[in-house]
Amino acid sequence: MLSIGDKVKFKNDLATLVIEAMVVVKKRRMFASNTHAYTVKCPNGEVAEYDETQLVKLNYNGWASNNCKNCDDMVLYLDEECPDCGRQA
Repeated sequence: MLSIGDKVKFKNDLATLVIEAMVVVKKRRMFASNTHAYTVKCPNGEVAEYDETQLVKLNYNGWASNNCKNCDDMVLYLDEECPDCGRQA
């Protein structure tokens, strides 16, 4: 789950290595669902809302953090995925 102030990027965006991170400014629980929606502020100043399935939290060094102990220590090649969590390069 994301928190207000977290830096995030799109989960399946190949351009995330170049684009600056967005910042979560607001969160809410979606109606009739356990899914959360997050309002984010983009680097260009635009504000948009996405659900939690579209975003991934970044860790301190700008890489996606998915709480997998294996991903940070391995090199994943294009179209290869982590055997523990399924994250793709």
